[in-house]
Amino acid sequence: MFRRQLLHAATAALAAVLAATGMQAATDTSASADPGASAARTVYYDASRAGEFRTNFDQAAAIWNSRVSNVQLVARTPGNVTIYVDSGWPRAQVSGLGSGRIWMGWTAVNQGYDRTRIASHELGHILGLPDRRTGLCTDLMSGSSAPISCRNAYPNSTEASRVNSLFAGGLAASAVPAATYTWNDDAGDVGPLVVGGRPATENYPWMVYVSGCTGTLIKANWAVTAKHCGTPSSVRVGSIYRNSGGTVVSVIRAVNHPSVDVKLLQLSSSVSYAPAPIPSTSGAVGTATRIIGWGQTCAPRGCGSAPTVAHELDTSIVSDSRCLGINGPYEICTNNTNGNSGACYGDSGGPQVRRINGAWALIGATSRAGNNNSTCATGPSIYVDLPSIRSWINTQVGGLPV
Repeated sequence: MFRRQLLHAATAALAAVLAATGMQAATDTSASADPGASAARTVYYDASRAGEFRTNFDQAAAIWNSRVSNVQLVARTPGNVTIYVDSGWPRAQVSGLGSGRIWMGWTAVNQGYDRTRIASHELGHILGLPDRRTGLCTDLMSGSSAPISCRNAYPNSTEASRVNSLFAGGLAASAVPAATYTWNDDAGDVGPLVVGGRPATENYPWMVYVSGCTGTLIKANWAVTAKHCGTPSSVRVGSIYRNSGGTVVSVIRAVNHPSVDVKLLQLSSSVSYAPAPIPSTSGAVGTATRIIGWGQTCAPRGCGSAPTVAHELDTSIVSDSRCLGINGPYEICTNNTNGNSGACYGDSGGPQVRRINGAWALIGATSRAGNNNSTCATGPSIYVDLPSIRSWINTQVGGLPV
């Protein structure tokens, strides 16, 4: 009897210690176990694309884990929340309690805002907290309304309590609507987040960075870009980042199409990344497509530098009549989504793709604006219709992959 009492006392003491650290001890299923007890929920965050900010998100996760007990943030790829980096404002796109996407934007970092505070604030959105622009440094969710000098990255007791209530089921799920929150409230909502796009949501293996332009891998040792782009000495293949990842390989030859804005780049060696297939047709008017590139993300010429990570935009094929000076049989008129989103400087030569049997197929290469306006996304864009010149490409590269 005395040994049994000691065992119960030791078990209770261990449970108390673990509970204080936000963990739970394994319990038996006997009548003495609490049938209403539940383990802390785990939310996995994927910071593999966060670059130099990964440490800040790891620190922010540790901060949250030290302040709440009903949810724990754990690094994993893939995760419930994926973290990116771009040149805009930090923001969180919440799809549900404990899920969504985060962008660590350089705009706030360059202005001097604390990196770990930003990371902790954006994770707070994922954990169910809205913005509260109180201007107080003690309020984590005050965001940019607090002074730039504010370095507090810890939620206050009210913020931590609300997160605990949400993950314990104490508040209705409707209390956390799908929403996008931006660090600077003057920046406005993020669009359907190229101009008006979003950081790449996939690691497209056929992306090629071409010194100020964009290209696409079409064979193990061949890429396609725009004729009006310069011929680089080397390109980066297989990464959505223009300055890291993938493989850097030399260019040994360029072949220009005799009439349309297309240039083929022969690489010095084959790469292991899967090329993008070119189908037999590009598709009819109304076909859903996606454009991707490292072009500037603001509309006026010279308004900003190229983003580090490629941006993508979902768009569609529209009638040739909407594009000025288009060569109909050999070019595609591509919609400026919502009237304000589309290709821009730096996207030249980049891919326009569409889904065929669940996989991306390459149908276009960025050429120019379809309204002769130097301000991007004010009208549709013109892309060279690669299926229309597929036989020429096939001859030049010695046979395209089947």
